[in-house]
Amino acid sequence: MNSLRPNLMRFVLALALTLSSGGYPTHAQNKKDNCGHPPKMVSQPKFSEEDQTKWKGKSVSGKVAIVISEEGDVTQARVVSASPKEGAESLLNAAKQAKFEPRHGCGALKTEVVFNLGH
Repeated sequence: MNSLRPNLMRFVLALALTLSSGGYPTHAQNKKDNCGHPPKMVSQPKFSEEDQTKWKGKSVSGKVAIVISEEGDVTQARVVSASPKEGAESLLNAAKQAKFEPRHGCGALKTEVVFNLGH
């Protein structure tokens, strides 16, 4: 029985170390790789019904600076440029609707997105 005790202690220690690391030896590597790439957009931004009516038959384009949370939500948006300038609010509203793949453990990401909405 005494010879089993050291083996049992090693097993418990190994199990505790495995569980404390999340049980995934390559977890940290996967997280690092994921953070090095921009997130994929999983939900395209769309004009609201009101904006669709307002811009029917016209084109609106521009650049919007956004902040994407780890969960993939746009938490901040600011229009950098818009053509026509009156389209800035519509671009801002559309940008806030975009959804990206989550990047847990990577922190928020600041980036710029170019939108061409219309026709």
